[in-house]
Amino acid sequence: WGHFLSVYFFSPMSKTGSVKQLLDAEKKASEIVENARKERVRKLKQAKIDAEAEIQKFRSKREAAFQTFKNEAGSTGDEGTAQVIANAEKEIAHIQKTGANRKDQVSQTLVDIVSRVQL
Repeated sequence: WGHFLSVYFFSPMSKTGSVKQLLDAEKKASEIVENARKERVRKLKQAKIDAEAEIQKFRSKREAAFQTFKNEAGSTGDEGTAQVIANAEKEIAHIQKTGANRKDQVSQTLVDIVSRVQL
């Protein structure tokens, strides 16, 4: 038995097979990691696109609401109309500034969520 075991475990054929298995496993692991990276990049790009679309949708709704308000306030003929419009424009400017400031935060949150790759 001793001769059989030494031939089987220490033969060049078994070493070559083991090395080949290790190389194959390493190649497969590299492919898995690369695919995960590609998927992460794809998800990040999609998250950015989705965030920008959501911001644009919000901005459009707020602008439409402002225009409606502005038109309604302008047609009343009240003396305070100019003041109401000025206040509304200040509020819109504040909302736009807040939206611009939070855009990075929302984008970063989406990036953080998407970049968690589970293997």
